[in-house]
Amino acid sequence: MTATTPGPTAPPAAGSRLQLAGLLIRQLRVPLALWLLLVLGTSVKLAYHYQGWADAVALRDHVGSHAYHFGRYVDDAHNKTAKLISDGSPLVFRPALYAAALAGLLTGREWDSRRLTLVLTQSVKPRRWFTTRWAVLGGLLVLLTVPLVVLYQHSASHAYRLDLLVHGADQQSAYFTIGPVTLAYVMLGVAAGAFTGTWLRSSWRALVAAPVLTWLLAALLVRSRAVLLVDFPLFSQVHGMHPGGLVGLQFYDLLPQDSYVLDSLHAGDYWGYQIASSVLVLALAALLLHGSLRILRRRLA
Repeated sequence: MTATTPGPTAPPAAGSRLQLAGLLIRQLRVPLALWLLLVLGTSVKLAYHYQGWADAVALRDHVGSHAYHFGRYVDDAHNKTAKLISDGSPLVFRPALYAAALAGLLTGREWDSRRLTLVLTQSVKPRRWFTTRWAVLGGLLVLLTVPLVVLYQHSASHAYRLDLLVHGADQQSAYFTIGPVTLAYVMLGVAAGAFTGTWLRSSWRALVAAPVLTWLLAALLVRSRAVLLVDFPLFSQVHGMHPGGLVGLQFYDLLPQDSYVLDSLHAGDYWGYQIASSVLVLALAALLLHGSLRILRRRLA
């Protein structure tokens, strides 16, 4: 009788999502570190400006509400609203464009560097490789953006509740625009980067095309007023339409917006508007990711 030698032990699955996530984080340590520095700097700025609302309240108590809103003082409603709008400008849509550019660059580089050829020789399926990368990238960018959204909205809601902002379009933009939909736009940017990088198979072309696609989709959502179809009570409240197609769009920094819709909102509409807008944005992101996977499957067939 001959003794049988045990066969070689199978190595752990090289394609586990945890290992892929760790690999991606190592590859992204430089852009993530820069993003984190930006988040920390903006967070300090938002926290510091929040303390200024106490000065606004003191001024209003001293000169009266009418003079506070229509006079000219250092801490009056006009200056405080302008400062709040300025605080929101780098947050309202730029993270989505940055996310799109980064996702497009990373996805296109997988084709440029021929790394996908190496992946095909391993036990990692291309679908898992890409979906894990996109999911980890989107999750990290959203996680880093959450503190900014929370700090800004805490400041904006505080000012809105105490009636410290000018009445009109600026107040509505400052209060209603930033929130969960800001995070949804980041995911849309990642999905747009995934789509353009997979379709164009070029890191530099995707670096340009992804932010452009993200902006065009946001403009389409705003201009079509699709949010009114989701949030039915808004439909009867909105009157008027800006002329000129896409040219007639208004903007809060780089974000297309519709002041007729915003001016129709009341304080209690914040979460309904944000959730309805987020659902539409995430639905577009899901369609882009689905299209990316279909292109990937066709290219690797």
